[in-house]
Amino acid sequence: MKNTIKSPTALRGAAMVGASIFAMAAASPAFAQDSGASAQQSQGGVQQIIVSATRTDTNLQETPIAITAVTAQDLEQRAFTSVEDVGRIVPNASFEQAQAAFGRAVTAYIRGIGQNDFNLAFEPGVAFYVDDQYYALLAGSVFDLLDLERVEVLRGPQGTLFGRNAIGGAVNLISRQPGPTPEASIEATYGRYNRTDLRGSFNVPLSDNLFLRVSGVSKNRQGYQRVLDFRCDMFQRGTPELAGNFPSIDPSGGFIAGNGGDDCVIDRYGGEDVQAVRGALRYEGTGWDFTFTADYTNDDSPVVADKQVAINPGPSTAGLNANVYQPLWGIDYDQRFLTDSLYTTYATYADPIPAGSQFPAGCATDPLVNCTYYNGAGDRGGIQLDRRAVIETWGFSGRLNVDLSDDFSFTMLSGYRDVFTTGINDTDGSPIGFQTVKTQITHEQFTIEPRINYSSDFMDLTVGAFYYNGDGQTTSNVSIPFIPLQQNALITFDSEAWAVFGQAVLHPFSPDFGLTLGARYSDDTKDTFFNNGQGGIAQRVLVADNHFDWRVGLDYQVTPDVLIYGSAASGYRPGAFNPRPFQASQLQPVAAEEAIAYELGFKGDLFDRTMRFNVAGFYTDYRQRITPAGGSECIDSGVSGDCVVPGAQVEIDNGSSSQCRAYDPVADGPVNLGAGIGVTCIPKTNYINTPGEVYGIEAELEWRPVEPLTINASIGYTKFDAPELEANSFVVNTVPVYVPEWTASAGIQYEIPVPGLSGSITPRMDMFYQSALSFNSTSALAQIPGRTTFNGRITYRNDDGDFSISLGATNLFDRQYFHNLFDLTPFGQPTAEGQPAAPREWYISVRKEF
Repeated sequence: MKNTIKSPTALRGAAMVGASIFAMAAASPAFAQDSGASAQQSQGGVQQIIVSATRTDTNLQETPIAITAVTAQDLEQRAFTSVEDVGRIVPNASFEQAQAAFGRAVTAYIRGIGQNDFNLAFEPGVAFYVDDQYYALLAGSVFDLLDLERVEVLRGPQGTLFGRNAIGGAVNLISRQPGPTPEASIEATYGRYNRTDLRGSFNVPLSDNLFLRVSGVSKNRQGYQRVLDFRCDMFQRGTPELAGNFPSIDPSGGFIAGNGGDDCVIDRYGGEDVQAVRGALRYEGTGWDFTFTADYTNDDSPVVADKQVAINPGPSTAGLNANVYQPLWGIDYDQRFLTDSLYTTYATYADPIPAGSQFPAGCATDPLVNCTYYNGAGDRGGIQLDRRAVIETWGFSGRLNVDLSDDFSFTMLSGYRDVFTTGINDTDGSPIGFQTVKTQITHEQFTIEPRINYSSDFMDLTVGAFYYNGDGQTTSNVSIPFIPLQQNALITFDSEAWAVFGQAVLHPFSPDFGLTLGARYSDDTKDTFFNNGQGGIAQRVLVADNHFDWRVGLDYQVTPDVLIYGSAASGYRPGAFNPRPFQASQLQPVAAEEAIAYELGFKGDLFDRTMRFNVAGFYTDYRQRITPAGGSECIDSGVSGDCVVPGAQVEIDNGSSSQCRAYDPVADGPVNLGAGIGVTCIPKTNYINTPGEVYGIEAELEWRPVEPLTINASIGYTKFDAPELEANSFVVNTVPVYVPEWTASAGIQYEIPVPGLSGSITPRMDMFYQSALSFNSTSALAQIPGRTTFNGRITYRNDDGDFSISLGATNLFDRQYFHNLFDLTPFGQPTAEGQPAAPREWYISVRKEF
């Protein structure tokens, strides 16, 4: 199969050059460097990288899109092992671990647009692909970077060529392909927390035309967060009175009498136990080739580290304290369950009160006694959750490439994927079982995408179609004794999407001038049946939409090494619905997201190609966003605002959101259900459409002033404006949710020849910066401050380049910080929790290539 490199082109100079010069003066930047035989070609200095962002192979520096391309060599040099790691060097991107209840997932945002909820009711705001195969599910998206040629991160809406969910951008992981050259590699890593990783791959030609490539990985690491037995720890601290009569927990799961011994550590969270294998078989004929790929991943890791950061006792805790915890153990649920370290917790994912218990005693049979959550039912109490965050996924795909003529080629992509994942959360961070959540997701999908490419001196054209069918099921078990609520929900999903698209790059005047025109029509349907069991909600929810996306761009190749461009493009994310209603009136669909982005950019290989400097400025009209507008509200009859249960609270309505406060008869007057005075409230979950706008600038730099020295840098600024952040009395945190204003990274390495060792030694240092990040606009607590972290590595490589040994450390200066914070107090609950990042970890890696 021939591999023709096309040169997407450029925009008219005058307006663009001014913007480019301004941007170059404003930023200090970043870019990704390279390796991978087919991904790059040597030019001296910085190296050429070939990308497939336009659905055909093009030179990165001649492609008029803001792209970060990270190649295999750079992944190795920086010791990156996940997409989350890659996000640290992409300007204006935030790829963070998801909140603990979502298991081992990633929240991906680019230029202020993304999605943080892994539930199948929502669609991601950044589209993920592996070898051009679409991945619909956010859960399990912390892809292990296994045997890759490169990672491409496209910033801004990619509505025409990528379509579904690419409203913020797209991430495409490109694997090494089978080829005719025999080769193999093996790498072993050992590090802190008994980290033991093993990676290997081999490529072998089975005949002149048939090639096989197989790769695998095994990763094991002890967790960095210690689980302490509460009773034992209270005795060790010299405060046994705070333990009352609460029992110790047996490391195998059950509760036992006694003080728990001298070693209070009963388990560890935040570890890894992952095995994965991938195989690809490629046949190369005359003018055509076909590749079949299959993969399997089993992630049986412990639950992610999670830390209770605040406990605010109040009305929600008083009833259980008085009627359950004090009579049983002589303790309250309060600040005694806060540990003094990010890396310790009392959370057991268990409820020590047996199923079928009644508190107060006899309440289930005595009509004069009101039961608490523990009403004698068999599904209330006795919970013992398996403390693992499981992901099991497998799939297969096929890719057919055919040269129809010198100008026409045909590509057919098809794939199937099956995913099972779990997420559990001990929201109270204690051994009491104040609130626990367990979710299981099963998902399967089938996709097919035929494309035709045409290339001539006048035009490069891609036309195609896309079809997606996905079926899924979410089961969730939510136990919240203080409400009291026991909800066993089952949600089934049947999704279908199809699209037709085309994009052309025209060269009407010369090969250096390009006009890009693209369009895509998409149709999405999600048919859902929601049943929350005892919650009394069982109904169908249909979310359907169609959308037209477009792209217009101009680019101009000023010199062979300098490109300027401008574009306008749209993108969308399908509609959703509220998957966590506390009453029927909260089960509502919400319409799709829409955005139009305008971008000006400059790409240059400068100073005799020793420096690569790329810069882009953008403005996004985020016309329609899906935003949460929760809080608390009165119990209603099924129509929002129709309060029906008297109580001791007052509902304050602020349009799309509401909150409840304590009822004061003197100040508020008599009970008035119609006005929300003197009512009983419950948490409110709700999603609405709101507009917004995002603008910013970003730059990337790779500089090789002398052959042994490489400097990388990136910087991004994003300003996000939305009306609900400015005109809402409940908003106390105006930093946009999940959108850092500033991101930056820098790296430097120097290769030192050591003839006495028949090789070289290369020290490397990397810095990553992210400004403050918010997770709830109505909570001052739900914000983490900006942070700067460093990684370091020193590598010996022999002169033949086939053996290396590296010693390195991540989070080199042991910075303590959270990936996220989840504050439930705006929902009327007493807790807030955060997911601590790993402390400093050292490692040593040995790699051999054959």
